Amino acid sequence: MKHHLPIGIVATLAALACSPDRDPDAAGARNNSEAVQGSPPTDTIWQIEPEPAPVLGQFEEQEEQQFYQIRSAVRLSTGVVVVLDGASRELRAFSPDGTHLWTTAGPGDGPGELRNPVHLEKLPGDILQVQDGVARIRYGPDGSVVSHEQLAAANLLEFGQYHAWDCPLPSFVGDRVLACAGSGFDAANSPREAGPWRGETELALLPWNLDSIAALGTFLVEEAWALRSEQPLVLPEEITVVGRVSGLGLAFPPMSRKGFFAMGGWPRKLAVADSRGDFVHVFGLAPDGALPGETIPIRNVRRPPTADELAAAWETASARSRDSPEYLREHLPAPDSIPNVDDLLLDDEGMVWVGSYRGDPSAPRLYHVYDSEGPFLARVTMPAGIEVLEIGAGHVLGITRDELDVERVVLLELNRGR
Repeated sequence: MKHHLPIGIVATLAALACSPDRDPDAAGARNNSEAVQGSPPTDTIWQIEPEPAPVLGQFEEQEEQQFYQIRSAVRLSTGVVVVLDGASRELRAFSPDGTHLWTTAGPGDGPGELRNPVHLEKLPGDILQVQDGVARIRYGPDGSVVSHEQLAAANLLEFGQYHAWDCPLPSFVGDRVLACAGSGFDAANSPREAGPWRGETELALLPWNLDSIAALGTFLVEEAWALRSEQPLVLPEEITVVGRVSGLGLAFPPMSRKGFFAMGGWPRKLAVADSRGDFVHVFGLAPDGALPGETIPIRNVRRPPTADELAAAWETASARSRDSPEYLREHLPAPDSIPNVDDLLLDDEGMVWVGSYRGDPSAPRLYHVYDSEGPFLARVTMPAGIEVLEIGAGHVLGITRDELDVERVVLLELNRGR
């Protein structure tokens, strides 16, 4: 669904400033076009039940209910929920009522064992596929090992500086590989003068045998600001710097422009959006290649930030920097509007969920949902504190955390109003 990294990817799309809004159905979501004008009375409203059933991780005395660094979770056609736990390197399955069914994988180098699991996806027939570094491991719905294969990653270099690890999204997509080139902010291209700075990455789709490539394009990671720090970095005397050093570092202005991506549906689709853009672009990752999909105009529009939103954004910018808040306010530009997109999801049916900006991360979030071919479908409010892992036909799987940052997996009922 959504890969948990600090940054996403985005096509370089045009930005459009529009009027303010308010949605009476979305507490804390004051950033979409209905915020002031009122919601269209004909809008379809989808509901997410706030009380989850079940909650996995609430019985901490049971070892299988102890989670840490959850990477992914999926729900099978039988209602069984499978969780990929990063710390234990295990796949754990639970029945619809939360009863533990089986555990497989675990740390190691043998068949079905994991070293660095980064993502779990569900394939047709309830086959489970885990990306473990550059290994692709598949398990049956009972946890049995189906296959364990290593990608011939060195062969990616035949097409350029592509790789299938440390990318801003999962690289294994069914039987295909989504490779990347560049990692955003490249130290080799460090800024020479103060001002705007872009981190970008290239994406390409290849078959598992890596005998062909379909380039998707170059995408924005996040915009930053080249800035001379008020506390210059002092290197030890034994370290020698070769070449020109500008003395500039990268800082992130409040509400900095960045990209979002989502993957979902079957065959897989890749959705790409710009936090200050007006469209979502959808690529079809079909078995026979990457197909240009739809360009979906979105309803969200920007407005000037409130004083509270701006203060919170400056606080976030300060947390990402070693410079003082006063220094950043003096040298970084203030945003003239809130972002147009603040989250992006693709559900199992291939529908695109565009999340509205929220200044308070603990508040609920409003989503506008679109068919992958473009038409607007519905508005839905995600309850507060949910980190979404998967959206199915009638459910949302996500992570919640308590005051001690203990992770739990929750299953929420989704009523699409059908």
